[in-house]
Parts: sequence; C-alpha cells; structure tokens
Amino acid sequence: MLRNLQIENYALIHSLDISFDKGFTAITGETGAGKSILLGALSLLMGNRADTDVLNDKSRKCYVEGTFDIGTLSLQSFFEENDLDYQDCTTIRREINEHGKSRAFINDTPVNLTILRTFASQLLDIHSQHQNLMLQDSGFRLGILDQYAQNGKLLQHYQQEYAKLKKLEVEYAKLKKECTDAALQQEFNLFTVNELEQANLVTDEQEDAEQKIQLLSHAEEIKTHLFAASKMLSENDGENIIQQLKAVQTECNALCNLGTIFEELKSRLQTVSIELQDIAYEISKQENEIEVNPQELERLNERIDLIYSLEHKYQVESIAALQELTEKLKEEVSAYSDNKEKLNEIEASLQKQRSDVAALAHKLSESRKQVVGSFCQEIEQRLGTLGMLNSRFEISFKESTDLQSQGIDSILFLFSANKGVAPADLSKVASGGEMSRLMLALKSIITDSTLLPTVIFDEIDTGISGETASRVATVMGALSEHHQVIAITHLPQIAARGDQHLFVYKETSGEKTVSNIRTLGNDERIDALAAMLSGSTITEAARSTAKELMKN
Repeated sequence: MLRNLQIENYALIHSLDISFDKGFTAITGETGAGKSILLGALSLLMGNRADTDVLNDKSRKCYVEGTFDIGTLSLQSFFEENDLDYQDCTTIRREINEHGKSRAFINDTPVNLTILRTFASQLLDIHSQHQNLMLQDSGFRLGILDQYAQNGKLLQHYQQEYAKLKKLEVEYAKLKKECTDAALQQEFNLFTVNELEQANLVTDEQEDAEQKIQLLSHAEEIKTHLFAASKMLSENDGENIIQQLKAVQTECNALCNLGTIFEELKSRLQTVSIELQDIAYEISKQENEIEVNPQELERLNERIDLIYSLEHKYQVESIAALQELTEKLKEEVSAYSDNKEKLNEIEASLQKQRSDVAALAHKLSESRKQVVGSFCQEIEQRLGTLGMLNSRFEISFKESTDLQSQGIDSILFLFSANKGVAPADLSKVASGGEMSRLMLALKSIITDSTLLPTVIFDEIDTGISGETASRVATVMGALSEHHQVIAITHLPQIAARGDQHLFVYKETSGEKTVSNIRTLGNDERIDALAAMLSGSTITEAARSTAKELMKN
C-alpha cells in the first residue's frame, strides 16, 4: 500500500508531504484546487511521460517520491531479476530536471521506465474518467477479462512467442525480397561469370601480350637493324668495331711500361672490349631469336582484343579488375543459393512458430471463455449492489483468423439497464452514470482477482447522485476492506465513507498561487461535507446531514 507521497516543484504544488492510511481515503476540494495535479504526480510514479511544463520553478528540478509497503506482495524475485535492493518499505522516485530530462529510481537505484512501469503496475491502479472511453477499445476489454481469468503468465508467454513470430515474418519478408531482386540479377551474373572464366585470364597477361605484339609487329625492322649492328661490331674482317678496338689496344699496350697513365688506359680499353663483345653477342642472339610470325601475331592480336573488349564491356582497366569482378559475382551467385536455402529454413520455422502461436492463442481464448459466465454473473451482482437490479451484462466473442498481439479474440461488452431490453453494445446504450457504476463494478472485481494493493479512483462518481452515490460509497467501502482505496470525489456520500479525508485547497503566497493538502479532523470533515451539500454557506441542516452521513 501507499504509505507516503512527497512532491516538490510540480505544477501548482510547491512542496507537499502526505501520509496515507490503509482502508479508504477520500480526497476532496473545490474545482481547480489541484486534485488532478495530485493525480498527475502519482502518474509519474507509474512511468508516464514527463516534461518541463510541470515545473513550478523552471530553475530547479521537480521530484515525486512514493513510499510503499510491499512486505506481503512476494516481489522479491522482481528485485533479484532486475538487480535491485529489496526492502519491505520500498521507495519509488521520479525526478525531472530543468531541461526536461527524467530519471527514475527504485530504492535509490536508477531504473528505466519499462522496469518502473512493470513494478508500479503491481502496486497501483489509477482509474480516471477517460478509462470509461477506453471501454470502447477491444484490447482494453480483453485486458479486463484476462485480469479476471488470471491469464497474466499465459498472455505474457503468448506475447513473447507472438513477438518472435513477427520478427520471423519481418526477416522472411526481407530475405524474400532480397531473393526476388537477386533472381533478376542471377542470369546476368551467371552469364558474366561463365564469360570471364572461359576467357582464362592470367595476371600480367595483358602487359606480356602487348609487348609481344610490339615486337612481332616490327620483327623485320628489328632484325634488319640488329643484323647491321652485329655486322658492324664483329662480322666485317678488319673493318668491324671489335677488330678496330683490338688494334687500339695493341697500340696502347706498347706504352704500358712508360707510365701509370698508359696502364690505366690499357685497363679501361680491356673493360670496354669485354663489354662490347658481350653487346655484340646479345645483339646477335636477339637477331636470331626474333622471328617473323604472322600467325602468332594474329593470335596475340585476337587475345588482346578479347581482353580490351571485356575491360570495356565491364568498365574496368585491368585483368586484375576483371578477376575481382569474377570473384565478386561468384560470391553473389553463391549467396543467392545460400539465401534461397536460408529462405526455405525460415519459412519452415515461420510455419512452426505460427502454428505454436495459434495454439497458444486458442488456449488463451478458451481460458477467457471459461470465465465469461462467472465474470458476467459477478458484474450483474455488483451492479445490483449499485442500484441497477435489472441490469444484464454479456460478452460477445468474435474470433479472427489473423493472430493479433492479444490473441485471436475481439470482444464486445453488451449491456442493458432495463428489464425486457436486450443487451446491446455498452458504448452505445449506457449513460454516463451507468458507465461510471459499471466501471466501478469492473474495477472492484479485477482488483479482487489480481490482489492489487492500491486502487485510485479519479471522480468515478461522475453522473451519479443521491441513493446511487450512497451505493457507490458502500462498494468502495467494501473494496477498502481488502485493498487501499483512494478516491478523488465531489460527492459527500463517498467522502463521508472515507477512513481518512484529505482536503486539497489553493492559497496565495506573495505573487504565486500554490496547491496544498491537509488531513481533516472530525469537525473539519463535517464542515467540508456540509459545504459539499449546501455550497459556500454552511447551514445547520447541511451540518446535521454531514454528521448523519459520517455516522452511517
């Protein structure tokens, strides 16, 4: 149960520290006094969105802190799973800094909003007027029925498997599109790979071929020049360069003994002679090796044309680039085959997962249908307690062939307040007062079935008065025997039923108006109830009626 609530710098609240008792706490106050602000602060502890608009003083942070007694709720496993320190008296804290950044804590340990919402949902249920509108939503109606049927674990299991199914469907669709797109490219890839592999391209082949073509294209010219050079170097007796060089050597050798300079000339001439002979040999060899071969030239030209053609076709500049392209396309061809195989595997997994999820959905549906009778009977009993003795409540099931996040069911709440009138869609036939009483009946049943410790009602009494208000107060009082009930109300019949009465009011301090709250003593409660009965002028009759309401 909620033990204490502290609020700092939230909307019109400057600073507030409220203690709550077990049982039934009524909260009253004039319209605009700040009752809804108090509820907004509580909703922050439930993990609702926060922004800087709630800051009373924009220069400092806001915080809301609630202290809860959870000793009887068996929540130790939640704390262990989320690495939190367990305490029987646990604190939830929410902070919003001046930049709108929000932080949440459980027992001073930072937590994300998902963990906060999961934890707070096991402690509090806040019912506000807009939830009456939510009865028009099939998902909300299913949620109520699942709570009554205690389908929490089954629904969680279903939704986990459903999430896996949706993930598989996305993965399958993505891979299928990839395979479809790849199939259009596959024929081209295969043709290209075959064409490039049949070319038998060899690294550096292009450079070698170009050089050979250069030689073969000028073979006759090369042979002519090499032959002439060879002849001048060594073949003409007495006239070739080597013979003439030997004569020079002979003349210089005769001078070797006449000085070192002539010895050096002899050595240099000998070196030149050796080098020249080697050049002559190489020229002769090259001249012999060069052949005029039109057939080989034609073959090489055809080969180089093929290489040039492939390079131009695939917009690359080398054989290495063509080889890289070949490997890349081979990988794509292989990946296409792998993806097709993987697609078949995912399709099989998808079919199995869909079958498993469908089985869980039917199990969930059966669980819901099994409790419909008792659920409707309890609703009618509680509506009778609330003065609607002739009311009838039914649930209409419609089963879908498509799997949804909550199963295969969509349901309608059918309602009739009058004898002899067939039940029809609740959202179309129930008045505001009837809707409020029906919601109270639903909430009281769900609260009992889920053992939720604290229930907060925000003006659930809208549209009712008189005897009906007294009956609503009786139901709330009965509910408070096993749960902590906190009700924001404008009806004296309900406020009088509270074990604790908190009064919200505005006061002006300097140039600011702030909301405050205080616990009323017995005499103050009588005056507050009398004011709710008679208005700003409290009469003795109103005070007497207030005393009677409190006595009853």
